[in-house]
Amino acid sequence: MKKNLLIISIGLILGISIGYYMLISEQQVQLIQTSTLLLLGVLGIVVAYLNTVISSFLDKNISWKKNEGLRLFSGIVIHFTITFLASYFAFYVYANVVVNVTDFYEYKLSFIKLGILLCIVTILFQVIYFALYSYYSYATLQIEAVKLERNQIEHQFEALKSQLSPHFLFNGLNTISSLTHKDKTKASLFVRKLALMYHYVLKSYSVKLTNLEKEITLVESYNYLISNRFSGRYNCEISISPDILKTHIPPLSIQMLVENAVKHNVMSNEHPLEVKITNDEEFIYIKNNITSKPKNISSFKIGLKNINSRYLLLTKKNIEVTNGENFLVKLPIIR
Repeated sequence: MKKNLLIISIGLILGISIGYYMLISEQQVQLIQTSTLLLLGVLGIVVAYLNTVISSFLDKNISWKKNEGLRLFSGIVIHFTITFLASYFAFYVYANVVVNVTDFYEYKLSFIKLGILLCIVTILFQVIYFALYSYYSYATLQIEAVKLERNQIEHQFEALKSQLSPHFLFNGLNTISSLTHKDKTKASLFVRKLALMYHYVLKSYSVKLTNLEKEITLVESYNYLISNRFSGRYNCEISISPDILKTHIPPLSIQMLVENAVKHNVMSNEHPLEVKITNDEEFIYIKNNITSKPKNISSFKIGLKNINSRYLLLTKKNIEVTNGENFLVKLPIIR
C-alpha cells in the first residue's frame, strides 16, 4: 500500500510539474486548466508504474552487484525511451483528438526540450534508485549476516552441550579409575586424550569451520577413549587422503557421527561395532555396521539435524544419509 501511494505521488507530482513547465515555456498559458493538469497527472502516474515494472525486470535480469555499470546505463536508456515514447504518444493523442492541432510536427523543438528534460529526470531517478537500492541491499545483507551468525552460534552451542554431557564425563572418570589400578601408563595417556578432547570441544564454541586434520585428531582421541571402555567390541578405521587434510569441516561433525554410532548400537564380542571413515573428491564418508539397538535409547536424530543445519548455513549443501545394511553419512568437503 505504501509503495503504491509513493509511486502515485511521485508520478502525479512529476507529471504535473513537467507538463506545467512545458506549457509555460511554450507560452501555452491558455491550456493550463484543471482538466489538462489532471491528464498530466494521470500520464505521470501511468509512466511511474511503467518505470517501476521495468526496474523490477532489470533488477532480476541485470544484477547491480555484478554489472553495476551495465545496469545503470541500461536503466537510463530504457527508462528514458519508455517515458519519452509514452509522453509523445499521449501528447499526440491529446493534440489530435482534444485540441485538433493542424500541424502537430511544428512542436518538434518542444519535444527536443521535453527529451532533454526527461533525460535529466531519468538520470537523477536512476542515481537515486541506485543509492536506495544499494542501501536496502546492504541493510538486508547485514540483517541476514546477523541471523546467520546467531543460528551458527546456536548450533555450535547445541553441539558443545552434547559433547560436555555428564554421562560421557562420568564414564571417562570411571575408566580412568579402573586403569589407575591396572596400568598407570595407559591411565596417564587416557587422561591426556580426554583433556585434549575437551580442550578441542571448548575451543570449537566460537569456530565456524575447523581444519579436517584437527577434527581427525579429535576423533582419534575419542576412539582411544571408547576402545578402552569397549575393548575388542569397538573398532574405528580412519583412511583419509593426505591431500584433503587441509580442507575444512564444521567442528565436531565427524566426532558426533562416531559418537552416535556408539550410542545407538549394542557392542559385543560376537557383533562388534565397526566404524570406517574414508573419502573421495567430494565427500567424507562415515559408515558403521548396524548391530542391535540398546534399550531405553530413543533416536530423535538431533545430531544429524545439527550437522545438516550447520552445513546449510555455511555452504548451502545438505549432508546425505543412507540407512540400510549399514548406516552411512556423507559430509561435503569444504575446500
